[in-house]
Amino acid sequence: MRRRLCLSPLLLLASLACQPSGATKAPSEPAADTSRVQDARDLPSFGPGDDDAKSSTEIERYYVPLADAPARGPTNAAVTVVMFSDFECPFCEKGHQIMGELQRRYGGAVRVAYKAFPLDMHPHALLAAMAARTAQAQGKFWNFHDRLFSQKGLDTDTLFAHANAANLDVDILRRDLETLAHAPAVSRDLRLGRRLGVSSTPTFFINGRLVTGAKPLRDFEAIIEDELTRVEQWRKDGLDPEQTYAHAIADGYRKVVFTDDNRLDADAVVPVPLGTSPRRGPDDAPITIVAFGDFECPYCAKGTDTVESLREHYGQQIRVVHKHSPLPFHSHAYVAARAAVAAHAQGKFWAFHDALYARRARFDEDDLVEVAKEAGLNMKKFRKAMDNIETDAAIEKDTSLAMSLGVTGTPAYFINGRPVQGAQPELVFRIVIAEELERAAAAKERGVSGADLYEALTHSPLDDVPQS
Repeated sequence: MRRRLCLSPLLLLASLACQPSGATKAPSEPAADTSRVQDARDLPSFGPGDDDAKSSTEIERYYVPLADAPARGPTNAAVTVVMFSDFECPFCEKGHQIMGELQRRYGGAVRVAYKAFPLDMHPHALLAAMAARTAQAQGKFWNFHDRLFSQKGLDTDTLFAHANAANLDVDILRRDLETLAHAPAVSRDLRLGRRLGVSSTPTFFINGRLVTGAKPLRDFEAIIEDELTRVEQWRKDGLDPEQTYAHAIADGYRKVVFTDDNRLDADAVVPVPLGTSPRRGPDDAPITIVAFGDFECPYCAKGTDTVESLREHYGQQIRVVHKHSPLPFHSHAYVAARAAVAAHAQGKFWAFHDALYARRARFDEDDLVEVAKEAGLNMKKFRKAMDNIETDAAIEKDTSLAMSLGVTGTPAYFINGRPVQGAQPELVFRIVIAEELERAAAAKERGVSGADLYEALTHSPLDDVPQS
């Protein structure tokens, strides 16, 4: 019997969250709006004004480091094109054809590099991006890459068929996908793209010059011809040909920031204080998940199932911490949070938590009493704690913290301080965890003790994301 791969179905689940009225959930591919146009006008070389004459001669570039990106073409090529790509995107297939034509026309003057940017709307794109990294590790990236773009449609069976045709070791591929061996590398590409303002595919940077979408070939040729002229002059002025790309992008924009974007930054690392909040899992666990939840939110119930699956998968590597974030439009959410605080006072928070979420966000105040009895609480102490002002103080402390962190809906999670908003598919959590296990191992090698891991990791930015 052929072994089935279990990851890709997880990608089919939608991200879900309870949002207060007036809050908006950002789509996976945000559309341009007037505020973003204004942001662009505020950048150098954009917009009307006294700088019009200057902007006509200056070239706007972005700093797009290649790092370990697969590339074809000589390292001293005059022009390097970095393509942020999604194997399930039909426009990327067109972009792939354009890149091939450019290399045929310009030969060794053009180098093409690949960066992964799988979109949420494409259920197999992330899987394909990770598989491509396995192909790269086996020295067969471009063969596999070209085959993925050789037909319409993509699914798991097609992915493995192309892997076989490209002579990949499919046992290693299956293992790599199941263990998420290359998920951190794909995540780094995604972070780089988001930092540069990439939101759709394909997106190209030609010696750092931005081109969005599979534009007509002549548009690419015009930029390349201009770059060839500039590079010729640079080299006449003494530039080492091997340093051409580094020179072209050296002064490019490092980060695009949209001033109206109030969403949690998925690439940030936020120190979330644990305080005396209920927790389960060892204090020296390399992974701490802080969950901001509302017992009357059905998406929190769904998210709790995911967290439980993660605990089952990772065992003692995970610690879970609960924070209260009852939303005002859920009529029983606040009283449920009160009851949970009362249960925590008796050392039975998690028994109460699990029993209440088992009701799938359907309960009233009488049900809370029944759940308290199920959890084995002393009912006299329970009722007394429910009326204690300190109970409200504990809830308000959590809700104030949530507000300060930018949490606008439930559930919201912070994995070693890295935000995950909504009831995301389990794979989303596992990819972040894969990176965090790497970060934790590196911290331990530096001498950080298990007990100090959480503080160390939540006060350390991701190495590949500049903080300014």
